[in-house]
Amino acid sequence: MIPQKILDEIKELTPQDGFNIVLHDDFAPWGENLTLIKHVNTREEAEIIQQEYEEMNRNGLVYADAVYIYDKNTLQGFHKKLKSVNIA
Repeated sequence: MIPQKILDEIKELTPQDGFNIVLHDDFAPWGENLTLIKHVNTREEAEIIQQEYEEMNRNGLVYADAVYIYDKNTLQGFHKKLKSVNIA
C-alpha cells in the first residue's frame, strides 16, 4: 500500500517533457512527501534551481530532506530503488 502511494505521487510530479524541481519532506505522510517547485525546459535550468533550493534549505529558509529533479525517466528502475529502502 505505501509503495503504491509513493509511486502515485512520483507519477503525478513526473513531467512528459522538461524537468520538474521537487522538494521531498520526509516528515509528511506517505503520498504527501513531494512539493513541486518549478517546471523548466532544460537540465541546466533545473540544476540551477536545485542548487538555489539546497542553499535555502541549508540556511533554514525552506525545509527539504532532498531536492530532486524529475524528468520523463524518473520512474525507470523505481521498483529496484524501492526495494533498497526500508518502508515500515
